[in-house]
Amino acid sequence: MAGSPPSTLEEKRRALLQLRLRHKREEALASAPPGGRDQRTVSPLVPLSPAGTKPPLFLVHAAGGSVAPYAALAALLGDDRPVYALEDPGLHGATIGERPLAALAATYLAAVREVQPDGPLHVGGWSVGGAVALEMARQDGDVALTFVLDTAIPDDTPSRPGDDELSAWFAADVAAMGAEPGQAELAERFPVFAANVRALLTFRPSRVDSRVVLLHAEGSEPGRLDRWRAYADEIQVVRGDHYTMLQSPHVEALAEAMRDRLSEVSVR
Repeated sequence: MAGSPPSTLEEKRRALLQLRLRHKREEALASAPPGGRDQRTVSPLVPLSPAGTKPPLFLVHAAGGSVAPYAALAALLGDDRPVYALEDPGLHGATIGERPLAALAATYLAAVREVQPDGPLHVGGWSVGGAVALEMARQDGDVALTFVLDTAIPDDTPSRPGDDELSAWFAADVAAMGAEPGQAELAERFPVFAANVRALLTFRPSRVDSRVVLLHAEGSEPGRLDRWRAYADEIQVVRGDHYTMLQSPHVEALAEAMRDRLSEVSVR
């Protein structure tokens, strides 16, 4: 029940993760110049694992906007690999409204280039985040590696689902994630989810000047692979379904595949 203390080990793990992420956001707000940025304009970047000497990896949030699903993955990508995630500012009071995917990518790219002003980037994202990461690679032109984690390519005819349909999708998404947010939190998060899904439905991929690696969950729609063949340099099927690929025990195999590709890029 919402508001009750966590009882199972998994519930305690999720509660600890949310606490850590909240602390990271508070640290980011505290580091803003006095009288400068407020919670509406703070950088979307959340440092999940900021230490290390290797080029950082930047991971874009999925439809729900939170970077919490990446916490386990970031911990497995290597002690010397900095990992940052991009969380949707709409979860923290920023105006949502209509958001073309290209505009979202431009905003996130500017934040990423504040952390890494020079040199080729390493970007990626799960679900909607994979589409945003690919657009970031197209816009920047200096991206060595782009990870697309089980991202769908919409049909050629754009759809425009209404709020009722999106509400059903949102409920299914929350349930599949194993989360149990209260009604107030659900109401706060739904506009973010709806805006990101609508942005994805207008997404049309293109070839980019980057090595694009699609990591496709074995439990996802098989036809998704065929639609990506024209845009991905490499496709690998990994364990789990769209949601469990980022959860234990499957996340270990996903992290291994990503570590291998990052190592290959670094020696070229």
